[in-house]
Amino acid sequence: MNGMWLKFLVQSHLLLTISSFIFSIAFHRQNGLLIDFSFPLALAVFGVYNLNRINKLKKKQLPVEMRFWYEQNSVFLQFSASSCLSISTLLYLFLLAGEPLPLILFGIIGFITMLYIFTIKRFNLRQIPWTKALWISVVWTCISIVIPKITSDSFSWFDLHYFILFFALTIPGDMRDLVGDKPQMKTIPQLIGNQMSAFLFYSLIALFLVLNCFIENLNLIGIISVFLYSLILMQNSLVFRHELMDGLLLIFGICYFITG
Repeated sequence: MNGMWLKFLVQSHLLLTISSFIFSIAFHRQNGLLIDFSFPLALAVFGVYNLNRINKLKKKQLPVEMRFWYEQNSVFLQFSASSCLSISTLLYLFLLAGEPLPLILFGIIGFITMLYIFTIKRFNLRQIPWTKALWISVVWTCISIVIPKITSDSFSWFDLHYFILFFALTIPGDMRDLVGDKPQMKTIPQLIGNQMSAFLFYSLIALFLVLNCFIENLNLIGIISVFLYSLILMQNSLVFRHELMDGLLLIFGICYFITG
């Protein structure tokens, strides 16, 4: 029973949804935003990631280990993901009303997200070589860091170092998708293999943590926790283990609460 609930938590992206919510609350607590942007962010994460999985299911691009579960739960996920994404969009439009720059930025990343998930007139951003990780990292950095910070007049160019974290977190996902991704996409694991991809992942996480020590004052406990969690999961190539990497944002969030 516990295994079934854990699988649902991970496969439905509830772990990533909860992790993004806690991470956002912890990161923005000093700006007084807390729930303001964290709740619509969590809804958007659940909606976008599940719609992307459903779309890949229809195209038969999911790994065999994941396909059966999504076939059984596709109706529920389609409805809940669409509902969450719609509510999230309305909340963002309400929060950004009267804020021209964040509103324009939100429109741009929304457009990027739709072109990433869906193929429009045979065009899909995921199919552009070398760029898959770039699109994901840009959207995550903008929606979780830049837009809330600009809205609260607390944005600093140093905040862009979170791009390194989000870029690093795309690597386990690309390792998981190695079988389903088309060769012409030229993702990082396709170009340098899984072993070098894991090394790049650790290197980027280390770089981010070093920068974070100077900018955000993440303590030694946080650094050790992040590396131990990453090390345990990356030592196993199972798809399910790579999915659990979504919990890394949760660890960052907890560490920010501790150090704050």
